[in-house]
Amino acid sequence: MYSMKDIKLLKTKKGRDESGLFIVEGEKFVQEIPGNWRVVQYVAAQRYASGHDLSGYEARAKCDTVRDSIFDGLADTVSPQGILAVCEQKHRQLDEQLNPSGDCESPFEYFFLLGENLNDPGNIGALIRTAAAAGATGVILTAGSGDIYNPKVLRAAAGAVLRVPVIANADLAETITALRKKNIPTYAAHPRGTKSPYELNLRSNFCLLVGNESHGMSTTAESLATELVTLPMANNTESLNASVAGSILMYEAVRQRCKSGH
Repeated sequence: MYSMKDIKLLKTKKGRDESGLFIVEGEKFVQEIPGNWRVVQYVAAQRYASGHDLSGYEARAKCDTVRDSIFDGLADTVSPQGILAVCEQKHRQLDEQLNPSGDCESPFEYFFLLGENLNDPGNIGALIRTAAAAGATGVILTAGSGDIYNPKVLRAAAGAVLRVPVIANADLAETITALRKKNIPTYAAHPRGTKSPYELNLRSNFCLLVGNESHGMSTTAESLATELVTLPMANNTESLNASVAGSILMYEAVRQRCKSGH
């Protein structure tokens, strides 16, 4: 089993990368870890253990009870609830998701969210959360994007990183080419796009591409995209936050699907 020192290292990206592990913190998120995720260890603070039955956790993995001060040093939140799980990371590949036997049940045949060089943990988490809620097949993040196992991403995603397949460190050109071979067009959210999302058929296969929060998308992404899509803006507004724009576009797909009876 892992020592408290080892677990504390998981608060850093280096520690997560070297171990292949990450921390899920908080009672609700810990209890909702899907059965297809391997939990290697639980840690409970004494204050939590004294008022809760830990047998449910112990049935799945070893559960260590530690002093409150030690637990608070492991936790990333300001007011820790007293329970966390150490989980094994999943390293997914796009090929695994380009078939109906993937572990995400989506009402869409194929509906991907592709993020290029997304860096803000809050934006990454919010987009993953929305993608899960909208029924996406999966989320793809290019190399250069933030760490999906960053505690800030996990909190912003509200557990959705565990519920929707997320493919990290993807090559942009290879990804769009693979999608194209499956007849999945890529619609890129762009402030100078020529298409409105309301003109697109989002009832069938598609991938939504969202660019970097500060610099937008690369010229490579622009050239590879099937269409550049823009949202109507009033009052000389130049653009929206990446997670807001992406969420609006994903829910336009939901609206179209609901309207068509899917």
